[in-house]
Amino acid sequence: MADLRGHIVVALFAGFVGLAVPCARAADMPAAPEVTLLSDIMPLPLTVSSATVMRAPEITPTLLSGPGGLHLIYLGTAFTYLCSYQGNPLEAPVTLQPSDCAVVDLPGTQSSPKVYVAPSDIPPGRPWKRNYDGVFSAQVTHDSVAGNDVIVTVNHNEVKNEITRDGQRYQSPFAPAASDLPADCGVGGYAGRGQHHYQACWQAYGAFISLETVAITRETNFGRILNESDIGPVIWPTNGYYDLSRGVQGELSDGVRHPSSIISGGYFYIFYLDTSKARIGGLSASGTKVARAQISARGIPGSFFAWDGHAFAASELPRGFDAKNMINFIARPGPQVSSLFAAEAARDPGYDLQSTHFSVGYDAHRHIYVGVEEVVAKEEGERGRNIALRLSPDLVHWSARTVLDVEGKLLTYPKLSNAAFTSNNDLDLDNLYVVGRAHGELNYVHLKVR
Repeated sequence: MADLRGHIVVALFAGFVGLAVPCARAADMPAAPEVTLLSDIMPLPLTVSSATVMRAPEITPTLLSGPGGLHLIYLGTAFTYLCSYQGNPLEAPVTLQPSDCAVVDLPGTQSSPKVYVAPSDIPPGRPWKRNYDGVFSAQVTHDSVAGNDVIVTVNHNEVKNEITRDGQRYQSPFAPAASDLPADCGVGGYAGRGQHHYQACWQAYGAFISLETVAITRETNFGRILNESDIGPVIWPTNGYYDLSRGVQGELSDGVRHPSSIISGGYFYIFYLDTSKARIGGLSASGTKVARAQISARGIPGSFFAWDGHAFAASELPRGFDAKNMINFIARPGPQVSSLFAAEAARDPGYDLQSTHFSVGYDAHRHIYVGVEEVVAKEEGERGRNIALRLSPDLVHWSARTVLDVEGKLLTYPKLSNAAFTSNNDLDLDNLYVVGRAHGELNYVHLKVR
């Protein structure tokens, strides 16, 4: 049974190679879920007082249960806020007040620029400065040494060339100079505001996944402090990021992004989107992947190993990786593993593998995992977003997807929630909610899964 609160004491040892997961027998594999919609898509009445500086949420909330019944929620905008709350917005409106919330993550420290102008300007110890740093997922684990619980956040980071609203231009150290990029790449090689809307330059973009930890104590206001414990990247793309020696031809991937997490059996699992364009064993390396690490006595995950189709045996970071000199590794390859659903796509040439987000939970009564997937699909020549569910007995072998009969564009960055709105992971498939966002507003749909 999964230990979703993560009160685990596991010895962590260096150089650990992941244990194999028993292969699910065909008879054990669940069929594609049968889904009954119990509601239409509804607005989630969770609002933030106008007295706060928080804008409308850009990311679907992450829910945690702390000690003593404390309810915590991460809300992401340009910054990430951690708030405590009472009530249940699935039953009645909830309004968060300024005293409930605190900024816990920034793109950089309050006294530093968002990114550095050139690689030579990167100071020792903080080489992964980024334009964006947002909490996408979090888990509560236990520090048996200190005797308190800790929050481990899984963060989506972005480093890119960017023109800010005030006209400042930031050059990413992980991409060629903007002057060398095509003129139609964003705004002259930058991501910024064009004549009508925000424009991205994907050739000057890299996404990272990092971890942070914070103790849940009165001294930290139960986690609501500015968190600067970032340990740097823990997940790496199969292709690496950029071979700068090849200039604009050296782009290897857009990186890894949109992480989610769950704790099970003493391991911390991260699901993520790898944008590498390689093929592994004839299967696509682009798509949803999963890695896991043992949890130490301090409640912190150790080294992550990616699932290679047979075992968690592929080290996530390049050999000899040094976060303080990360610029030296951006052309190095990561784990040579295909995506979780690549074989499914290979059997069906019409299958669209463009998953953009995958988040999972567990039903302890039925002993089964459920995943909610956001996919970009082609429908009658038009690109559209769909939301789908999958089931799994073990987090690595997944059923075929069942696409929900809902407007997927209203539930982007989907996450699962229990009926109490206290957890994204501890679920009841007879009383399940999918929560997502659209245009800064949060929405949900109520459903039952068989």
